[in-house]
Amino acid sequence: MKRLFFAFILSAGLVSAATAAPTIKDSRDGHNYKTLASGEFNWFTENLSAKQQGVCPEGTHVPDIKEWSAIVKDRFTGPRKKQNIKSFAGKTKGYYNAKDKKKKVKGKDAAYFAVAGVENRAMMLDLKRGSAKQVELPAGSVVAVRCVSERDIYAEKGIDRKTMTFVDSRDNQTYKVEEKAGMIWMKSNLKFGLKSAKQCFLEDTVFCERHGRFFGHAEAKKACPKGWHLPDDGEWRDYQKDQKIDWDNLGRGGCRDWDEYCDAENTGHYWSATSIKKNTGRSWEFRRVGKSINRTDESVLKGLYVRCVTDLK
Repeated sequence: MKRLFFAFILSAGLVSAATAAPTIKDSRDGHNYKTLASGEFNWFTENLSAKQQGVCPEGTHVPDIKEWSAIVKDRFTGPRKKQNIKSFAGKTKGYYNAKDKKKKVKGKDAAYFAVAGVENRAMMLDLKRGSAKQVELPAGSVVAVRCVSERDIYAEKGIDRKTMTFVDSRDNQTYKVEEKAGMIWMKSNLKFGLKSAKQCFLEDTVFCERHGRFFGHAEAKKACPKGWHLPDDGEWRDYQKDQKIDWDNLGRGGCRDWDEYCDAENTGHYWSATSIKKNTGRSWEFRRVGKSINRTDESVLKGLYVRCVTDLK
């Protein structure tokens, strides 16, 4: 049997619900392809240029059935599956046979895409029913190609892998980060929104530079940069599981308790997004000297620190 020839039929539209993902430039012709993030890969949201004859740009590849199955599960199931399939397919419809001089398009109720590693098979996205499956086509069939590339989650999060730093675009503050328990954590306390020395330990901005600023609970839940969030109790627990805790870092800075302050040399107090009792938020206290941790419910008006976290998904 002849190998299925992969090429484009029609250009496709963009996926309206696409997750922010990078644009990939094809160095061969300078064309820029927008992508859709799904699982571990970024998917082209338009078909590969026909003149490239089904060969994806460097660093990308034609998806195999396993990769197609993953995006079907992620994007093409559930109540919006039909809309998502139509959006992904764009104007792509049907397939034709390379031997047909008239290039008559067949199967216009579906979009057909190349599947790597198999002969005479394609992924069919049924535009009417909102379903997806692998199908066998006649030898010599011509279908569209969508290329994929492995995602760089760090780059998507704005993190420099070499320096393991993140720059908050809101105020250009730079934060060291680390990976723990499948999450990326800032290694220092948030400083965003500093407007007054009253937000600092002993009302001295020197301490805000050293330890970050104090937040009330409601403000803390909204304070992290886009794509980051205040950790909940479960995430704080996971953070501690590897027991590699930087006590000298976490166990300093104290807290603001109305007009008084906690011990800044030996304790650090951090908000959790979790709230159990009315008008309180969960607090995690790290004790530097004793190397111990205490979880309490504190008034939402108390001033504690914020450590932002983001996941690797």
